[in-house]
Amino acid sequence: MTVSELDLLRHPDTIRRQADRMLALAEQQELTGWKICLDKLPAVAAVVIELTRSRFPDLKVPVHGRRLHFKVGNADLWQTRPLPKARSQAGRSDVELIVVSVLLDGGSGHRWRFADLQLKEELTRSEGLAVASFRAWEEGLFSDGGLPRAESGALSNLAAEELADGFQVTDDNPLLGIEGRAALLRSLGRVSAGWPGRRVGGLYDVLSDHTAPDGSLSAVTLLRILLTELAPLWPDSPMAEGEFLGDVWPYPPLGMVPFHKLIQWLAYSLIEPLHMAGITVTEVDRLTPLAEYRNGGLLIDGGVLTPVTPQWQTTRHPVSSPLVVEWRALTVALISRLAEMVRGELGVGLSMAQILEGGTWAAGRKLAAAARPDRRPPLRVISNGTIF
Repeated sequence: MTVSELDLLRHPDTIRRQADRMLALAEQQELTGWKICLDKLPAVAAVVIELTRSRFPDLKVPVHGRRLHFKVGNADLWQTRPLPKARSQAGRSDVELIVVSVLLDGGSGHRWRFADLQLKEELTRSEGLAVASFRAWEEGLFSDGGLPRAESGALSNLAAEELADGFQVTDDNPLLGIEGRAALLRSLGRVSAGWPGRRVGGLYDVLSDHTAPDGSLSAVTLLRILLTELAPLWPDSPMAEGEFLGDVWPYPPLGMVPFHKLIQWLAYSLIEPLHMAGITVTEVDRLTPLAEYRNGGLLIDGGVLTPVTPQWQTTRHPVSSPLVVEWRALTVALISRLAEMVRGELGVGLSMAQILEGGTWAAGRKLAAAARPDRRPPLRVISNGTIF
């Protein structure tokens, strides 16, 4: 694989193009795993529109990002985080917290809970993972000196048992992919050893080196840098001539199909912290919808997509399976179509980052809760904690 071919697989336009090609196959009834009913997409869009209006009556929707998961009720842990006085140092600290928290945000499973003594709350799923990662960072789990930092040395030697203790994991409180999550952070430790200060916050300096004279940074460039710098974190991903491809999967009718869900989630999550630190991310709508279980589950529970694979509800599917690759690609394409319906009805030009927040992710959670008491996704995917 040439450098240019690798760059194409790391470009959001390729994600979108391959997703549209998958949708074309679905519309021609050429997929073996799914039936599609586009007539039901307007009804799903109506759920998203209703939720967006009820959650944000003024339609001032924030950008979809990890920071929002640090808010629990009236408490906002993001506002209480310890920050250095210097703007650049504060930027490094924020980048550090966001990167570690996002990388720990793979699906938790429906049984895991995190009891936060300070908030007096028992939290689950993304909010639980966010608060658990915030507390671990705050208490110095990722630092050699017990400080609220994420340092190369501490991360490189992080044992799964240490992470499990910080996340309150027991036999009765299992967290999906705890070994995978710890391995991911150890890889992050090795990668960050090459960044300024041998800290995860050194990524802020790497990004600063690519800004335009006016302090701006294209979202496409942001994604490319993140994918390039963090490529060694995905040792189980497909490879091409020694290069880890990341969240990219072979699908013979279309070739390689990229998603980069977790890294796009990281890119979205860094927009606000980088802005606060003096870097304005532009061209945000070049990024794509996130191919994950809430957006994808919204389409299944809304009747737009129906699996036809026998026993699909009781089988756990590998992330590399044709059924999952098809589902995720259709999610990217269909959420893009749905976004146009939402913008048209609301009469405002919400970005994709705002529609996700407004939005599709909350609607996916709402329909899951109505369909299944445990709110689990409709499709079960085998996860090591690094993709979903």
